[in-house]
Amino acid sequence: MSSVLDLARPELRRLRPYTAGAYEPDCIRLNANESPWRLPGDKSERGLNIYPPPRPFDLRAALARYYAASEEELLVTRGSSEAIDVLIRGFCRAGEDGILICPPTFDMYRLYAGIQGAEVVTVPLSERDDFALDADRVVRAAGEHTKIVFICSPNNPTGGSIPRPRIEAICDALAGRALVVIDEAYHEFANAESCLHLRESYEHVVLLRTLSKCVALAGARCGALIAAPEVIEFLGGVLPPYTFPTPSTELVLSALVEDSLRVSDERIALIKRERQRLAAAFLDLPAVTKVYPSDANFLLVRTRDAQAFAEAARQADILIRLFPAEPALADCVRITVGRPRDNDRLLQAVAGVEWIDES
Repeated sequence: MSSVLDLARPELRRLRPYTAGAYEPDCIRLNANESPWRLPGDKSERGLNIYPPPRPFDLRAALARYYAASEEELLVTRGSSEAIDVLIRGFCRAGEDGILICPPTFDMYRLYAGIQGAEVVTVPLSERDDFALDADRVVRAAGEHTKIVFICSPNNPTGGSIPRPRIEAICDALAGRALVVIDEAYHEFANAESCLHLRESYEHVVLLRTLSKCVALAGARCGALIAAPEVIEFLGGVLPPYTFPTPSTELVLSALVEDSLRVSDERIALIKRERQRLAAAFLDLPAVTKVYPSDANFLLVRTRDAQAFAEAARQADILIRLFPAEPALADCVRITVGRPRDNDRLLQAVAGVEWIDES
């Protein structure tokens, strides 16, 4: 019976992982070449003079409960970006294997593939259909050396979710051929269910999650990779030990308690309301030609002059995102949904944007 690890780099499967020094709370540590003293002002529970655990097991347990996954299925990463990196390094041989992406999408897939020397196959989203994904084209384009297909849902930067039947069709067709990585970095802002049930049904499905947006912890860099236990064990051997720092672990654990999560849920609900309000307000602006449907904490807005639109926002000390390297988004700006007063300030700033009518 074949295993999902048959898709992984064979030389890495044979590589012996690094073994970190043992840690036991009641023992004096003379086995890891650490300083025996805390730095003055170190208020951390564990002590910053001591290495963090090779893998943050307490945090893994908390995240597994939060995401309704088993601990054996979860690898803690520094944001979902590190998860993308370790997946490509673990499954793509430089100069031989590749990934498939559906642009416009999160550009780190392309970048990490380039760093690894992996080929990038592109199946663009349909601009005429609100950047919809064509599942049949994805399956046809995934060749013999395509090891990973990345699906971002809700997609960044377009904001739309990929319908579940299309994702499932891709998972079904690529079983035994490639990993299907579903990036759910913005899932908490959508109304649809997570694709976790697909992970339970298919051993080659991987989910990416992050606390950067929904729990306001972008600075703590906490992500999660959810996959089959054998994939987690393999990737854990690819990642070096001690990657997740002690302060981040303690901050994230405190953010995952019930009272803190209640505040996060209230803020997510407010962002959804503001997203709807902003979308309606943008459509009333002469400089705006389209607001794309969004299930994320941002809106993609097509304008008559994206540079002028962004400059008007900058004059009010507000930064919004342009995409000069992406032809399909040449006239678009991506706008994060902010606090109500920040959104009001943006609307006021761009209300008078002028453009040259060349029709």
